[in-house]
Amino acid sequence: MYRASIAHKILLSTVLYVTACTSVWAVDTIHDRIEKLSSHTQLLLPKTGNKHPLAVLLPGCLSWHPHHDKWRNELLEQGFAVLHIDSFSARGYQERGVLESQVCTGRRIRGDERAGDLMATLSSVWDRPDIHPDRTILMGWSHGGWTAMDFMIFAETDSLPPNLSELPVLDVENFRAAFLFYPYCGFGSKTGAEGFPATAKTLIFHGTADIITNPTQCRSRAETLALGGADIEFISLRGARHWFDNHDEPLTFDSQTTSRVRGVIYDVLQEMGLVSGG
Repeated sequence: MYRASIAHKILLSTVLYVTACTSVWAVDTIHDRIEKLSSHTQLLLPKTGNKHPLAVLLPGCLSWHPHHDKWRNELLEQGFAVLHIDSFSARGYQERGVLESQVCTGRRIRGDERAGDLMATLSSVWDRPDIHPDRTILMGWSHGGWTAMDFMIFAETDSLPPNLSELPVLDVENFRAAFLFYPYCGFGSKTGAEGFPATAKTLIFHGTADIITNPTQCRSRAETLALGGADIEFISLRGARHWFDNHDEPLTFDSQTTSRVRGVIYDVLQEMGLVSGG
């Protein structure tokens, strides 16, 4: 159940995620980081086909939930390989109460740290013969949306995240699209002033009734990035709350809004030739 107490804990997020969190891990080489993540990384492949586009799913600070299952299963049916890196359990954060108090409040595991996990892992995934690296999409929710944006900025600018000692070789043009649900866009997240991928179509879905992450900040960022040449759009969802798409949370779930967003995403994927239908 989505409880008010959780909302208030996360809503320390006008300081949200802001506190310069202490990294749990030291700075690693790519090899060492992959080793640490190996038992917490899941790559699922469709049952048919020899080579697949790739979808990277980045859940929010409370980790994996039923709406992520739904997207994973649908994308597998559409022929995507699906990658999930559980940066939280890799650092020993698994229980909901711990995630609420440590990750959702910004005390541990910032978006830029998760971005480093993805950077280290993705280079080896793209090297696989059963993956189409140049047909990659990102999907991020809340903390995962923050992670996705920081990740794209690091990749575009060839910048090191704080937990890697070396930069993997990543072709930013492999990213076809990014779909970000109510991301955190406040202080401590990267603004994109250094550069943002111009080739990845990026859509931000944010409800006007979201009290957990600030839609005004994300709208402002999207508008600034668009003026700088990014293919990015902020889609305002009237009356929608944080977790509007989590059908397991009746206090926040909005079936109409979720259906609308799903349709927008499938339209984009169809236009790109990545899916056959929604």
